[in-house]
Amino acid sequence: MNDIGKKMPYSESEEYLDGLIDRATEQAVKQHVVTRSRHRWGVMVASAAAVALLLVSIGLTVMNNESQRPDVTLQTQSPIDEFLSSLTDEEVAQLPYIEIEEIPEY
Repeated sequence: MNDIGKKMPYSESEEYLDGLIDRATEQAVKQHVVTRSRHRWGVMVASAAAVALLLVSIGLTVMNNESQRPDVTLQTQSPIDEFLSSLTDEEVAQLPYIEIEEIPEY
């Protein structure tokens, strides 16, 4: 009756089993570290790609806006400037000339 139960078909020493467990544990830890570093590398690459895409899109937006911006060098004339520019020399000579002293104070 004592022979009933789970028994290994072979006998191994405790040292061998402890070493086997230690090696398996070390291998699992190393594999986890490699997986973790690969994950970090993937996150870094994805982040760099996102930043590059953002910079390119900002650059394209700025260049597009500059091409659509109206020319700042164009100067519009006020209505009085347009009127004075349209006068001939004879018409200007006919305009009344008022001295500053002739303007009444209010």
